[in-house]
Amino acid sequence: PRHWSARASSFPRPHATPAFFPAGRMDGADPSMADPASTVNMILKKAKTPLGKRSLMKRAPKLVENDGKMCLMLQGGKSSQVLKDLVTDLGVMKKGECHKLTRKNDGVRPFEAGGETSLEFFAQKADAGAFVLGTHQKKRPDCLTIGRFFDYHLFDMVELCVTNFKPIRDFGNAGSNAVLGSKPCMVFLGDRFETEPALRLAKNILSDVFRGRPATRINLKGVDRVIVCTALADKVLFRQCAIAYKKSGTRMPRVELREMGPSFDFKTARHQEAPSDVKKRAYAKPKVGKKTKNVEHDSLEGKVGRIYVEKQTGLEDMGMMKMKGLKRERREKAEARDEAKKRKAAGLESDDDE
Repeated sequence: PRHWSARASSFPRPHATPAFFPAGRMDGADPSMADPASTVNMILKKAKTPLGKRSLMKRAPKLVENDGKMCLMLQGGKSSQVLKDLVTDLGVMKKGECHKLTRKNDGVRPFEAGGETSLEFFAQKADAGAFVLGTHQKKRPDCLTIGRFFDYHLFDMVELCVTNFKPIRDFGNAGSNAVLGSKPCMVFLGDRFETEPALRLAKNILSDVFRGRPATRINLKGVDRVIVCTALADKVLFRQCAIAYKKSGTRMPRVELREMGPSFDFKTARHQEAPSDVKKRAYAKPKVGKKTKNVEHDSLEGKVGRIYVEKQTGLEDMGMMKMKGLKRERREKAEARDEAKKRKAAGLESDDDE
């Protein structure tokens, strides 16, 4: 969407305003309460306090979303210590924009029919637009599934088989200068991200999940970390580095990178694209408003308008008050005519005398 840098939560949600649920633990929630046939599965509640009303208005659909995409992070029925540490580190990268569940969820199987019901129910309660799921099986060990929601329904997802994982704690204080909640710079190296459908989808989802809050202007000093994904022949390297600005003797500083973690390699396994009709709805850009004709905005004069008036007739016959300047001009013209007549008469008399 918008290159799919658009968030799923940026697009229209259900017309009814969802109920407000506190952002506490929801591990004990009962997914059987969800109705897959309903657009809004939550029980609608009316706000009883001003705080509850503000919370409902904050979660209501907006024309342009200004908040970052909330990410739901959870474990499947079976998981490994590698996935637990990886999901924890990814939660640190999304600090303030993630909702992490600690209990196992046996019913969450997004690639199987009916296995996404519990996941969508949790997304509704957390108001999440993306998810990160860790599952460990004998056939697919250490699998990390990353996907997105649209209208609280599963939109698209990709499965990553993780190897060579190194947590953040193994890199010491390399990322101590990184500010919490800052926007990372994201770099994708390799033509496989453009030629292979699975990697193209993985690039789209990763950039959408970790891009943070939308911003129109960015201060160079605020870019303190970079996420680099390098596509090799048989795997993809995921690295996060801290950025340090050094003096270079010119206006542009010298940039140094220091790996801060997490660091892991992955291969793409299963992936699921969004249906074409749902994708068309999700990629639609909202109409900001009608453009007013003949109205422009100038930096000096502000709002400037242009008015077209039809040609008016009958103004010549109207009796209007003459200005003094016009009267003087008429008097001067009359005197000039009189002098011309006198000179002409004088010339005729001289001819008669001859």
